[in-house]
Amino acid sequence: MQPTSPATITEPAPKAGGEILVAVEAGVGSAASSLRERIAERFPGCTATILVAAGAGEPVLVDAGHGSTSARDPLMPGLVGGGIAGHLSVLRALLGEADRRGAVAAALLSSGAHDEEADWLALLLQPVLAGTYDYVCPSYRRERFDGMLNTAIVYPLVRALFGRQLRQPIGGESAVSLPLARALLRDPAWGSDPAHAGSDAWLVASVLRGRFRVCQAWLGRRPEDPGPPEDASHTLARVVGPVFHEMDRHAERWQRLEGSEPVPSFGCAELLDGRRVEADARALEEAFRLGLSELGSVWGLVLPPATLLALRRCAAAPAGRVRLDDALWARIVYDFAVAHSIRTVERRQLLHSMTPLYLGWVAGFIEDVQDASVAGVEARVEALCLAFEREKPYAVARWRWPDGFNP
Repeated sequence: MQPTSPATITEPAPKAGGEILVAVEAGVGSAASSLRERIAERFPGCTATILVAAGAGEPVLVDAGHGSTSARDPLMPGLVGGGIAGHLSVLRALLGEADRRGAVAAALLSSGAHDEEADWLALLLQPVLAGTYDYVCPSYRRERFDGMLNTAIVYPLVRALFGRQLRQPIGGESAVSLPLARALLRDPAWGSDPAHAGSDAWLVASVLRGRFRVCQAWLGRRPEDPGPPEDASHTLARVVGPVFHEMDRHAERWQRLEGSEPVPSFGCAELLDGRRVEADARALEEAFRLGLSELGSVWGLVLPPATLLALRRCAAAPAGRVRLDDALWARIVYDFAVAHSIRTVERRQLLHSMTPLYLGWVAGFIEDVQDASVAGVEARVEALCLAFEREKPYAVARWRWPDGFNP
């Protein structure tokens, strides 16, 4: 298990009495016992406690081994989808248990089936248990056009803001060290910003703003999301809204950062499974054109005139030729982040109105990489990320003088 960066990792020494806490979705049944045994076998000298969330309101963690939950217990929301609201997050309860017990590591896991071809437990936990890293962010192998919201917005934006190249920063699962757990518990946001503290975006931003040791682990195929399909506009609002919120909260820091750097990565860094996936971009193009027709008045409150003109030119392109170039798209995302901060438009309405623009960019991306190799797809994503980094001075200027570019 070698990282792709120069950093190294060794097998953790046995830790007598060391406890690993794992929070999973309730209802895992016998899987909890199996997970406990696997962790104990994989990390001799450590014991594993599997916790599930139950109870109304703020999640309360109980030991799955004590039979404390039942089918009638309210269950915590799925971890896999990302963007968990702060008041629904189990993170604070997990951090508190880690602090109280002096656990050597704490992890959030989905109860979905993980990729058994990858040594995913070791990849997730070993960097923390070895004392080498404080935070492990998982990444997963996907089909070509899965996770497009991460590709189009979350990854390039978080990378440009915080200067670290976490490939899938908002994924729900994670592992943290005891020092990090205790530092996060001291964050005043738990009291001042309870609606967001504990969300995926809050966790990543809190880690990346500090001096914590960060890495990512490639855990193979992504666990299946057991939840029902979600409308694109609701997904965008749920995931991107908290990222914009953290952008606002850490404005003084990200405005001083330039460029980005890779983080140590463990496991087999395969983002795509390599299969060709058929996708029709025409419906996405039409959604973009319809949005320009119906939401032009809203976009006019958010976007500068030059951007609106560029969008009209994009919409006039023939079928299959709609392209929101990367620099234009980066500026649009930054414009919406500014509007979210100053509440130019009611925030949920603002995020929903962004959806046709997102679909327009995705349409062009599909046309660009439909027949590309895996390396070609990654090169296309890297070009997008570099565009976000190049346009960051635009974001800084808009943030400091939000009315300077609007009519």
